[in-house]
Amino acid sequence: MEALSGNRQPRSVPTLKQDIDAEKHGCRIGPIHTVRTLAESEPAFNEGSIRWTIFRHKDALIESGAIFYSGKKLLIDRDRYVEFLKAGLAA
Repeated sequence: MEALSGNRQPRSVPTLKQDIDAEKHGCRIGPIHTVRTLAESEPAFNEGSIRWTIFRHKDALIESGAIFYSGKKLLIDRDRYVEFLKAGLAA
């Protein structure tokens, strides 16, 4: 009934300062892609190689923040995914 009484508090809206603070603490997020959109935007990767890497290294990719789920949808943080590959963790 709180919504009807008009006593509702407004939600906090992220501000630029919050974004900067998050970046200081390592909480930055790069461009987010699906497997298909990452393959389309990066000529060095194809869908098969991305899916193979995820299949073989799923737990490590999740732990590094390179992939995550929104419901059932698999999403990829492009910057962290590339960092994961550059570090040689998918060898």
